[in-house]
Amino acid sequence: MTAFPAGFSVERPSAGQSAEILTMLHASDVATIGFPDFEESQVLEVFAGEAFDPGADSWLVRGPDGAVACWGYLDGEAGDPFCEAYQDPGVTAALQGPMMSLLVERAIERARAAGLAEVTLGAGAVIGTEDHYIAVIESHGFAFRNHSARMTRPLTGDEKRPVPPDGVVIRQMRPEELPLHHEMIVTAFADTSHPETQSLAALTEETVRPQPGTAWDEWLMAEVDGEIAGTLRSSNQSADKNEGWVKRLAVRPAYRGRGVARALLETAFAIYAEKGRVAVGLGVDTGNPTGAYRLYESVGMTPAYRCNDYERTVTL
Repeated sequence: MTAFPAGFSVERPSAGQSAEILTMLHASDVATIGFPDFEESQVLEVFAGEAFDPGADSWLVRGPDGAVACWGYLDGEAGDPFCEAYQDPGVTAALQGPMMSLLVERAIERARAAGLAEVTLGAGAVIGTEDHYIAVIESHGFAFRNHSARMTRPLTGDEKRPVPPDGVVIRQMRPEELPLHHEMIVTAFADTSHPETQSLAALTEETVRPQPGTAWDEWLMAEVDGEIAGTLRSSNQSADKNEGWVKRLAVRPAYRGRGVARALLETAFAIYAEKGRVAVGLGVDTGNPTGAYRLYESVGMTPAYRCNDYERTVTL
């Protein structure tokens, strides 16, 4: 196994350690962006991932005092892995380097086991001031790919559900439309740095056993002249901040430019406001070819912070 500095122990983490992991992640958040941003639901989502093997795809490093000092994991399928390595900023020992080595080795191992001839690894999301972590990523053969952003907008409580353009109807998603919703999301995000990795089976299971706070009236469908044109899915990712969260938004290419995405967003904003939420947030690939970043700016959202994403292609 890749060597970590003396005095540090390595183990396989579990979902039961999410509170400990979150404490370390919050310390990292505060050091890099000035406020705690990670939610426990995001940690639990990693361990619940359909393609995630907790006995092979993640490592936890503890310092001499027994506290969590570093956590690393692989996200995504064998053909589209994303490497994440977080370290407590109060720990001066170099932990992200050996952690990234483990993640890259495991990603390549998974790709070979899947019979792939080539695999592109992703890494990030890295704040531009994280010079040490950027150096670690680049030393493992990754190159800059694009920027992503965490967008936010305050809610006043006076937001109203919009009057959609002629022919456009925004309504709650029906249970039988979940496969259609999933297909639209997969297609819309296929060419971005954060493609949809959740399978339809896993998404269906999420609806059967929803996370606490999940609200189905925040899952929306858009019709144009009676045809399904777009969809929006919310999550409870930022419930701890009393913030509505747009998890996924997609509009079919034939219906773009007709105000569908804006109507979906403004409807979601109004629903959040009706429930007393104080803000709305989402993540976006700033280079998304659909122009999503410009759309979010046009509805009053601004970046709370921007990140760098990296990639490395390996021939197997």
